[in-house]
Amino acid sequence: PADGSLLSGHSAENPQKMWGMDLITRLNALIEDPRLLKEFSRVTVDACNGIIEEVSGGREAAEIAVAGNTVMEHVLLGISPAGMAKVPYKPAFKEAKRLKAGDTGLKAGPDTLLYVFPIIGGFVGGDAVAAALYLNMRLSGKTVLAIDVGTNSEVMLSFGGNIYAASAPAGPAFEGSGISSGMRADKGAIQGVAIEGDKVLLDVIGGGGGGLPKGICGSGLLSATGALLTAGAMEKSGRLRNRSEIPGNLANRIREDNRSGNSFVLFRGPSGEVALSQSDIRSLQASKAAIRAAVEVLMTKSGAGREEIEEVWLAGAFGESLRDEGLFAIGLLDRGLKGKLRFAGDAALLGAACVTGNEDKKHEAGLIAKEAKYVSLSGTPAFEREFIKHMDF
Repeated sequence: PADGSLLSGHSAENPQKMWGMDLITRLNALIEDPRLLKEFSRVTVDACNGIIEEVSGGREAAEIAVAGNTVMEHVLLGISPAGMAKVPYKPAFKEAKRLKAGDTGLKAGPDTLLYVFPIIGGFVGGDAVAAALYLNMRLSGKTVLAIDVGTNSEVMLSFGGNIYAASAPAGPAFEGSGISSGMRADKGAIQGVAIEGDKVLLDVIGGGGGGLPKGICGSGLLSATGALLTAGAMEKSGRLRNRSEIPGNLANRIREDNRSGNSFVLFRGPSGEVALSQSDIRSLQASKAAIRAAVEVLMTKSGAGREEIEEVWLAGAFGESLRDEGLFAIGLLDRGLKGKLRFAGDAALLGAACVTGNEDKKHEAGLIAKEAKYVSLSGTPAFEREFIKHMDF
């Protein structure tokens, strides 16, 4: 409808995961064998068509808007993202694309418009532009920090009439990938953990508090880490303590291993265990340090101080299930920003909804992409210094 609200929705797993669970691994696969681009594009278009069929109810779309990361937008259009494989991470295009949707293989009528969001630069893609559009970052006049949490986390800061944008290489931990008991935020996933004395309380998706856990998703990983820290089962360095160092029955949940490090068992059941390993915690540390370092670099670059930031928006599907205390407990955000945190939901999706049938919003998206100041973090001393500084919880 005209107000940009959502009438229906559907989601699908990224079919590109067969070539790697994270963006960089998939990109490397494309570089090693350029012939894979056609297959990458085909499975992506097929996944989009499945979603179109689910949400359209057989009706023909007048317009389709796409907001994705830089590599995904290239792949969807069958354009090689080879320039993204090395410094200076140069995309083949940055401007918005307007095409006939059917020409890309999407199931659409002959006159259906496909609008693909413009790219800011490097790995800060159309999804970041869509999020900034939805949050009105260019026009509000407010000092706003926005973080889209994912494998490739985008961080944006509006200050003094400018938008500063960077991409933080956070890795897949926030999405539950690469974690020993990790899974998507789906039914059976632990999404929240609280420790009260010797009791471990689990919030399980689809379980109403009593469902049997199958694994742990990104928000559960973050929540569990914060709970372990508060309960004293883990040091600020991220080291899981030995049984002898933990008072009470909570110590019985520690599974000791001198070689690979300790694990903490969150759940034991007839089908097995759900546990957090020392390696899982190290992965989370690296992820949160990358995002926090990106925030600190953008604040320095823009000249904005913590006291000047009016709103902090956490975006992305992952952000919807987060608990704000966990974010501050592990140090992903400075405690000085507490009280300013807001959850934007899937801001990229909502931004894409804004532009459909709206030329003014498309123009605004173009201005955001053109005017935003892209800040490259890769290999810079400032980023590396902040990354190391914020590794501890």
